[in-house]
Amino acid sequence: MSFQEQYVFWRLTNYFLGVEKYRLIHLHEEKQELWLENTSQKKRPVIRIQMKELSWANVVERDVTHTLHVTENLRKQMGRLKLPLVNIYITPFEPMGDISPFFGQAIASPNEKVKLENILLANEQMREHLDILIETLELPEEAFILPDEITKELVSKEREQVIAYITTKVNEEQKVARNSKPIVTFTFIGLLIAAFLWIAFQGGTANSFNLIKWGGKFNPLIYAGEWWRFISPIFLHSGLMHLASNAIMLYIVGAWAERIYGKWRYILILLLGGICGNIASFALNMNLSVGASTAVFAVMGALLYLVVLKPNLYAKTIGVSIASLVAINLLIDVFSTQIDIAGHIGGLVGGFLLAGALSLPKQFFHWRRIAYGISLLAVAILFLYFGYQKGERPYDPMQANVAVQQYLQEQNEKEATKITDTLIASGSADGYSYTYAASMALQNKQVDKAEAMAKEAISMDKDIPEAHYYLSVCYRLKGDMPNAIKEANSARQLSSNPFFDSYYDELENIKELRGF
Repeated sequence: MSFQEQYVFWRLTNYFLGVEKYRLIHLHEEKQELWLENTSQKKRPVIRIQMKELSWANVVERDVTHTLHVTENLRKQMGRLKLPLVNIYITPFEPMGDISPFFGQAIASPNEKVKLENILLANEQMREHLDILIETLELPEEAFILPDEITKELVSKEREQVIAYITTKVNEEQKVARNSKPIVTFTFIGLLIAAFLWIAFQGGTANSFNLIKWGGKFNPLIYAGEWWRFISPIFLHSGLMHLASNAIMLYIVGAWAERIYGKWRYILILLLGGICGNIASFALNMNLSVGASTAVFAVMGALLYLVVLKPNLYAKTIGVSIASLVAINLLIDVFSTQIDIAGHIGGLVGGFLLAGALSLPKQFFHWRRIAYGISLLAVAILFLYFGYQKGERPYDPMQANVAVQQYLQEQNEKEATKITDTLIASGSADGYSYTYAASMALQNKQVDKAEAMAKEAISMDKDIPEAHYYLSVCYRLKGDMPNAIKEANSARQLSSNPFFDSYYDELENIKELRGF
């Protein structure tokens, strides 16, 4: 190649990098080929510049076919609905044969998603061809002026400026990557530790009721309207090992995700992905659930999305590591009865779809992002509907009854009432549930309701002494002493608690004094 072709190759590259602010996405100096994209201006095409001898028209045809195929793969990786490409050939002379099908008009790919414009810069007609290039790309007339004399030194100068520019940009990006600390990840871990210490001093992190009280995912209270329990479980952990395992996993995968997605996208993936996991747990798991693992799996899902978005870049790096972590953790979930596998899978899927909706920073808008967002909303709504429908059918009330008892001991009748109401409404209440409901009705002086609740409790389980006691109190308040004494006698026979004996004796004394 003559100095003129070499100069044009490097001068064009210099102009697009320095003035148009294009970004180098591929450079093969031996093949004298490079690809550029403009991330700041969506309307600007991707540019391919190649310095090559095009001897025959069939050489052009083969290269155009190859370029269309490469550009289609690039379009998919960039997440573009359509991608225009300007393909610039710098060659010593025009090819032999009919090249009119390839120049002068745009060429579309078979799916019409790639539009290719070929521009020939032949040495013999370089000035005229450069005018065509300037007109096609709508560049200023003074953007590219060909010197009268082109020397080796002039070519070297242009080449060195390009290499220096690229080197500087790479060094700047690497410096930013090295200096950027995963602040969000560290802050999130700090919040997890702070919440753990708070719960530990408020009654212990191994206490199930304490976790319910401070916001654990507890279906009966979600049915009662406490929607914030989809968020708060992310920050709660049942024991030091539970906290440590989630914090370590987040430290490993969170730093990657934060650097790749940026802080704001990463925050949304953590929180919304964690909520998605809790929604899945709500729909598929009736047990109490806490932990940041739903958010951790959301981050893993977001990193797996990178493999789909840019397989050539991430499949053999992040993809292998994250896929291994996901497989190992899900395998542990399968063989552990204490782990909420529904929440983990929900977080994983939620994080994947969120990443698709948010995409990467500095990416052009793609309709596929809307598809991911709609899919995320549809799945979340479906699981919410399924979860609330599940709350209208009977379920095991044991854990809910324990929570009611604990709330009553803390004199928090409001929360206790929410739980018993949801149990009764769904047909899940057992004898103990109705007994607690009778107790609260008596405290509120709702004697008729208390009587009905106590009778229902006894009909379901006649061996609960408290149910007989509350029914006895109702009869006493209504002046029905014979039945009050009868139920008091049943209570003391079912329990060794001296309270029931003293209560029965009290009623007998009243009977003697009043002569019943």
